[in-house]
Amino acid sequence: MSTMVRRLILLGLGFLAGAAVWPVAELTLFFQARFPTYLLFLALLGAVTGALMGGFLGLAEGITSRVKARIPSGLAWGALAGCLGGAVGLLAGQAALWLIAGLALRSYRSFQTVVLPVSRAIGWAVLGIFVGCGEGLRAGSPRKAGVGMLGGLLGGLAGGFVLEYTRLLFPSLAFPRLAGFVILGLAIGAFYGLIERGLAHGVLRVLAGALKGKEFLLNQNRMRIGSSRRNEIALAAYEGLAERQAQLRVRRGEVYLINLEPKLPVLVNERKIQEHKLKYGDVIRIGPARLFYKYE
Repeated sequence: MSTMVRRLILLGLGFLAGAAVWPVAELTLFFQARFPTYLLFLALLGAVTGALMGGFLGLAEGITSRVKARIPSGLAWGALAGCLGGAVGLLAGQAALWLIAGLALRSYRSFQTVVLPVSRAIGWAVLGIFVGCGEGLRAGSPRKAGVGMLGGLLGGLAGGFVLEYTRLLFPSLAFPRLAGFVILGLAIGAFYGLIERGLAHGVLRVLAGALKGKEFLLNQNRMRIGSSRRNEIALAAYEGLAERQAQLRVRRGEVYLINLEPKLPVLVNERKIQEHKLKYGDVIRIGPARLFYKYE
């Protein structure tokens, strides 16, 4: 599976997340009057929105890596991070509303066209930060979490602006919240994929065998290679590999390949290595698996 397909899957999951959020949000809004306080209502609305967004996007790693065991854990971590982020985000948006209104409120029109949309977009951006870090938390990778947070921030902010101004500028649009939530999910998925790719250290493309054509994005400072499905680069379909045979480490922006099993050879351009600094165009051979290191 190529990195482009991964980005398309992120977009698809973002679309599904937005579509799934809409009926739940509508149901929550229907019972708004029964909540004892408006802040409690906002926290619950944000929590369910974030949980669904995070849960759907948390499925991406398991789907794209073809490792089914990562699907439930990705779902759980994504939903948990999103639930917390949604509650915090919408409350942060309300706090931003009070602050911006106190500083910039000039008229009812300015409140409707500037203060309210901007403050709510800030809340969606906070939600996006938490949604984006779910996979990094699952993988135990601070770098991956940071990349996801940046992608989620930008996606949540952009999607939040579109969501809020869609309802404002097109009041006659059928189901404006549905359109807005779908756009929000698409934006978070799109920016996550773009930032992830832009800050990656390259791609490993499998050249032959059962996983031919599959690409692994080097988006962590440490990635293990071997037959175990717990590895970031899992080559379970290939025989003759150790569970953890090699490791990729990023040092000062350079990618190093390290052989963890001296009894089993790791080759770069058909030369045995113990530790090797990779450059674009290198061909790695681990057992029967051959991988090409490239920029995209």
